Formats: sequence, C-alpha cells, structure tokens
Amino acid sequence: MTERTDLIETLARHRGFLLQTAEGLSEEQARTASTVSALTIGSLLKHVADTEEQWMGFAVHGAQAFEGGGVYESDVDWDAVAAEGESNDGDWSDSEWVDDRFTLSDAETLDVLRARLLEVAAATEAILAEADLDVSHPLPSAPWFEQGVSWSVRRVGLHLIAEIAQHAGHADIIREAIDGQKTMG
Repeated sequence: MTERTDLIETLARHRGFLLQTAEGLSEEQARTASTVSALTIGSLLKHVADTEEQWMGFAVHGAQAFEGGGVYESDVDWDAVAAEGESNDGDWSDSEWVDDRFTLSDAETLDVLRARLLEVAAATEAILAEADLDVSHPLPSAPWFEQGVSWSVRRVGLHLIAEIAQHAGHADIIREAIDGQKTMG
C-alpha cells in the first residue's frame, strides 16, 4: 500500500462508520438531539460533507477556498470573537458570530445528506489520488490556527481523518441515546 492509498482508505473507513450510524433512522430521529449537545446525526452528516469539501478546496486552492461564507468569513472580527470567548471561559454563544454549520434545512433529508457525503468523498478521493501531497498553503486567519502556519495536502488529509473519526464517534453516542444501537461498540 502507498501513503496515498492509506489516506483514501482511512477516510473511507471513518466516513463509513458515520454513514452506518445513520442507517435505519427516520427523518425525525436523524434530527433528534438526544444528548446535552445540540448535535444530531443529520447535522453531523452535513457538517462532515461541508467541512471535507472546504478543506479539500483548501488543499487545491489555498485559503481562498474558505472565502464566501462559513466559519472563515473574511468580515468576521476574529480578535473580537476570541476576546469574547476568553472572557466567557471559551463560550462564544453570545458572540455576534453565529455558527450555523450544523443547521439543517427542510430539504436536507437523510437521503440528500448521504448522497452529498458520498459525492464529496468521491471528489476527495480523486484529488488525493492525483495531488502532490507536499504542496502547502497558508492557513486562513482564525483564532484556532497558529498564525503563519501552512498545511500540506497530506496534512489536510490527516486533519480530515481526525475530524471525521471524531464526528463518527459523536454520531455513535447520539444514536445509542436514540434507540440503543451502536456502530462502534
């Protein structure tokens, strides 16, 4: 196996865990926040697809892939958001910045969310199959990134593995609280 194959297969494995967690759910269950968190299995499917697509855009095009909305909007005053979070023990809920990455529209059904995740996965696999894994781009400005740091395509792939695995675990806990089903245990 090559490093490239390892990245692609590991991403697929963790995406598979997340998708498996959603199997057999009703639309209502997919939108149920069954723990103290506001997260739902549907919102995690959306977030993982959006995040993977955006990070792979970064891997190919750099920070400009984050322009035009979302958590990396250029008009957000990140110094003010960071200061609010620091003054509230890391709680940004009262910030003027609203995190809507987990908000589902009525049109975002389980079938739509699954199809989107698989579409994004195919694009990621195509990029990773051909890209120079050593090409790097400076990270966008945000309080959670060290200033002046660049990430390679390889590093983006590793980040996505961690991101997807973490959210697959979140989904598994949510699913167990809904109906007792477990994907990973």
